[in-house]
Amino acid sequence: MKIRLVVFIVALVLLACIGSSAQRDNVREAKPGEVPFAYNVDDYGKVQIESVEKVVFDKNSTPEESPAHSCFHLEDKRPLPALDQGPRYFYPAESMVCVIPLADRSVKDFARSYPYLHQAAAKLRKLLAKRPTYFKANRDLNDMPYNNASSIVQSKIKYVDFKNGTGVLFLTQYSQDTLPTPINNEELACDFQGLSNDGKYYVAARLAITNPSLPKGIDFAKPPGNDRTRAYLKKEEKMLNAFADDSFHPTLTSLKSLIASIKTE
Repeated sequence: MKIRLVVFIVALVLLACIGSSAQRDNVREAKPGEVPFAYNVDDYGKVQIESVEKVVFDKNSTPEESPAHSCFHLEDKRPLPALDQGPRYFYPAESMVCVIPLADRSVKDFARSYPYLHQAAAKLRKLLAKRPTYFKANRDLNDMPYNNASSIVQSKIKYVDFKNGTGVLFLTQYSQDTLPTPINNEELACDFQGLSNDGKYYVAARLAITNPSLPKGIDFAKPPGNDRTRAYLKKEEKMLNAFADDSFHPTLTSLKSLIASIKTE
């Protein structure tokens, strides 16, 4: 009970941070020419740049370590009926692209200073070499940036090249619940994990995406009931795979174009 209360409090803090990110000193609106990708203005609004400070490994904290880097937050135009009621215990998808360096001259041992990121790059290299048609995100992939929740489905898996690298794209939803909320338009996300060809950068993106055939939010998603096997998640995964790529908003075609336009410096 205490653990669930702590998780709930953490979720409230995270959601409060999401709502107030534009007011933090390390977030500002992007100037022309600063965004290293192209996006459809019908899909997203303005872009804000977050300067993420360096965090080195601490065995007493969650694995959020990474060198200093930039994340680009895209203004989302979709409705969030549950979040509009105030902070809730759920994971509304946000839209961002992060470019994370895989080297840091200020530390003696990169792997020991940034073990989660180092492992993420190693797992991703292996995945991209084999290009399986299916994988388990929490086993075969470290989802960057670190997310204190599990990826409950992996649908529409596609391998996508960007300007100077390649990666894997898939649809997912995050949850900490034993029985996660069924797929819905507040929590569904398009995830991309990639590496630059020169091995210098890890490119990570999470982009909000919806489909008119899905419940419009967590309050409209039918609870899984007594399905203790979580078999309903496999059904949800198959359902997403069956949807046409261009039935989503933004379309998967549009999001793949955004990813393909990314260029690391």
